[in-house]
Amino acid sequence: MTPIPYNAGQLRNAVSDRYPVWMSIFSLRPQSSPFRLAELLSDVQRTALEFVYPPSCHLCHVELARPASDRIHVESLCSACLTRLVQPAANSCRRCGAPRGPFTVDEDHCLLCRRENYAFDEVIRLGLYRDDLRIACLMAKNPAGRLLSQTLADLLVDAREISFAQPFQAVIPIPEHWIKRLVRPHYAAETIARRISTRLKVGLSTGILAKARWTPKQAKSPPVQRRQQQKSAFRVVGTEVRGKSVLLVDDILTTGATADAAARELKRAGASRVVVAVVAVSPPRV
Repeated sequence: MTPIPYNAGQLRNAVSDRYPVWMSIFSLRPQSSPFRLAELLSDVQRTALEFVYPPSCHLCHVELARPASDRIHVESLCSACLTRLVQPAANSCRRCGAPRGPFTVDEDHCLLCRRENYAFDEVIRLGLYRDDLRIACLMAKNPAGRLLSQTLADLLVDAREISFAQPFQAVIPIPEHWIKRLVRPHYAAETIARRISTRLKVGLSTGILAKARWTPKQAKSPPVQRRQQQKSAFRVVGTEVRGKSVLLVDDILTTGATADAAARELKRAGASRVVVAVVAVSPPRV
């Protein structure tokens, strides 16, 4: 049995370790984003449900034992699913994240992105958008997928630790139009970015890059149309990115049109470097 802390500081730390959701609510400031408040209320609901229903793996639904560790991915996925989701990145293109052939000579480009004039400088990805990782990405988009989104962010940081070692001054999620955010408060890209920001100890900037206009769903559009839809779809507010190295976060990279349009605006606003971090890359992108 855990001994009772003998002072207020130790008591607060113990409560924060055991019940981080409640401590987040108590420390919430009046100026906090309404989307952040919605996330915390979702956490409260999840915590209450776990008193009745034991946690299980989000992918294979095997019942999980309550972990002693505070690492989120330990309590949301079983060890077998964790192993299947992490894919080797040694054979991926540093420029676009697509798989490379064994005889590729150019280290900075591949056959898929050699003719592309992407505004972003590099792609860090967990794996390819297929099999279990594809299912996980789709589930993470659901209204109840916030915990799984955090899990995928943890796996991305852990698996690509060397890539994330380079200094970043800002973590920025690919934004969604404000009307869509009102309908669905949980947005996978922002949840992933928030978790990466916490793990890297780099500030999260959600008000710098904004979605200037409504765009159709990219999944339902052909590649050429996707590029046209994203033109002038983003705008940068203020000058906070000037001279900074930015980590631009999304959940899935398909054609690269969305990330390219967002990175282009960040570069126009003065960002010195834009690296895209995604959970999955969907090849081929032609």
